[in-house]
Amino acid sequence: MPIKFLRLPSLTERYDVCRSTVYNYIDRGLWVRPVALGPRVVAWPAHEIDAIIEARMRGADDEQVRTLVAQLHAARRSQTRALAQ
Repeated sequence: MPIKFLRLPSLTERYDVCRSTVYNYIDRGLWVRPVALGPRVVAWPAHEIDAIIEARMRGADDEQVRTLVAQLHAARRSQTRALAQ
């Protein structure tokens, strides 16, 4: 199944957040970091953002979301290593 990526304009429109909020959440560990798709192109895997939104809808607090973000980043690293082999 292909991974769907969201560029910043799509991300901010889809989740009704502004650019500064996205980067503030990243700094606070409440949002996943973007993936570099090229020298000047970044995007976010849609399934990771959906997981964070779903956690919030279930009532997750900031610490639970930080844990989820760390898990999502770890899964990314694992997938990258698996692809590299």
